[in-house]
Amino acid sequence: MTEWAEKHRRLSSEASARPGAYRVKSAPDQQGPMDAVMDPEVQSITLMWASQTGKTEVINNIVGFYIAQDPSPILCLQPTLEMATTWSGDRLAPMVRDTEVLKRLVADPKARDSGNTKLHKRFLGGHITMAGANSPASLAARPIRVLLCDEVDRYPSSAGTEGDPLSLAERRTDTFHNAIIIKTSTPTVKGLSKIELEYSLTDQNEWWCPCPKCGEHQTMKWRQVIWENEDLESAHYKCEHCNVSLTDEERVAMVMAGEWRAGQEFNGKRGYYLNGLCSVFPAKKGFKNRLHQAVVGFIESKKRGTEGIKTWTNTFMAEAWEDVHEEVQPHYLMARRETFNAEVPEGGVILTCGVDIQADRLETEVVAWGPGEESWGIEYRQFIGEPTHPGVWKNLDEYLQTRFETEDGRTLPIAGCCVDSGFQTQQVYQFVYPRQPRNIFAIKGMGGFGKPIVSRPTKSSVKGVRLYTIGTDTAKELIYGRLKIDEPGYGYNHFRIGNGYDEYWFEMLTSEKAVSKMQRGVKTRVWEKKSGTARNEALDVRIYAYCALVILNPNLEKLARNLEAEPETKQPKRQPRSPIRKGGFVGNFRS
Repeated sequence: MTEWAEKHRRLSSEASARPGAYRVKSAPDQQGPMDAVMDPEVQSITLMWASQTGKTEVINNIVGFYIAQDPSPILCLQPTLEMATTWSGDRLAPMVRDTEVLKRLVADPKARDSGNTKLHKRFLGGHITMAGANSPASLAARPIRVLLCDEVDRYPSSAGTEGDPLSLAERRTDTFHNAIIIKTSTPTVKGLSKIELEYSLTDQNEWWCPCPKCGEHQTMKWRQVIWENEDLESAHYKCEHCNVSLTDEERVAMVMAGEWRAGQEFNGKRGYYLNGLCSVFPAKKGFKNRLHQAVVGFIESKKRGTEGIKTWTNTFMAEAWEDVHEEVQPHYLMARRETFNAEVPEGGVILTCGVDIQADRLETEVVAWGPGEESWGIEYRQFIGEPTHPGVWKNLDEYLQTRFETEDGRTLPIAGCCVDSGFQTQQVYQFVYPRQPRNIFAIKGMGGFGKPIVSRPTKSSVKGVRLYTIGTDTAKELIYGRLKIDEPGYGYNHFRIGNGYDEYWFEMLTSEKAVSKMQRGVKTRVWEKKSGTARNEALDVRIYAYCALVILNPNLEKLARNLEAEPETKQPKRQPRSPIRKGGFVGNFRS
């Protein structure tokens, strides 16, 4: 396969930092997995690789080889149908276009009678289907010889009601005695990571690199990366055998001279682990070298708290994050409350709101956001009234048009609002529909590990209403991770004294915890209420306010710069808002 790739593959400019002819010498760690595909004794190959280490090119070469040399039914399974479509357009299509032998075999979907679509392409002797793990229809019974499962840790725990999508896809290869299964991903949470489990069942190859000074082989470890205090450009790699400091150029030479070594006996399953220290790609602009870039990334991730260091561990070190399930204590957060100098304190540049629907009231929270998604809880309010009564919606509408005063005398509107449609759905749609131009969004929560915080909107049952699906479990993980950040800056949560932020509110905010459970034979993580705790509306509306920010997707840093550059023209002081608004808001109401 390596020989075929070097002879025929052309790397596309939109998909590769090094366009042109494919050369395995530029990334020698790719040869082992590719050649393993051709070994008749190998049943499956698992790649637990860091981001930006070349696993996409491995997949591309496998696909290209089978199309050109061994035509077969191929299935490329992505986490979602949307990602499958993206992979087809951004990866497969450029490869076919720029690799002449493939261009002759795969018809252009725009050609008359080609029979090809974005998600299904035919060629002489075979076909390739792009599918989403979230779609049961994508996994319909069709025999597959070559199965490529990409980013498996992002797969849902079940494809609809059909069960584990990875298992469903694997069953489609049963017809072929010479089937090959390739699974790739960066890992996620220890004990729940699919790729970590799959890798543990293989012969567990690691990339062993010889020190250019002493010649001793070793795997690349983060603890061997050294730098001097604040001088991040001084980053170097220290050999664990001779303790000699190596420059980044020597690290690259060390990696290029590496070899795969198995940690377990071969059992028909090959596994390969590769972390970001094995990358030989050049550094981005602004960095002295790749090690300097890696250290800066590590430092920045630490500033982002649990959320940041977890992402870095997963994507750079290709290691599963060990979640210790530390619970956030409400009294700790309450003790952090601050006195704000204005309705919107310095740093807040945009406001969003979350709305939760209850049987006898509407729950709301307005949150200010600044650079790095640092946040300030501005106001938590309840509007008393049954959602079937138009009066309560009128009061909410008036409230969402409120402007909030900043420290320099400006006023900020509520830029976006998410309203939960899981209860009293039709009333929510009726409220949202005419107000969509004001960025008032209808949302619906969906549980499940690994789902995106906000998915693309779909059409609701009411014509014209765009419905956004939110990954509530993913959002809770993010929110709780940020609550653990204890220094102002990226992701830090500020809470004001008053405006509804009382002891009970903090109990509601921290009323849930993550637990591991078996669902349909798959170990997964779910969020559930702590026994004997408060309601969870405060957590819900904080999630919805954050989702509004995600949908708006503002450039917070640019907004902050623009505000700083604007002349401080004082606006007329507006009248303070009454603590009890028309419509029956009761600040301390609890049920």
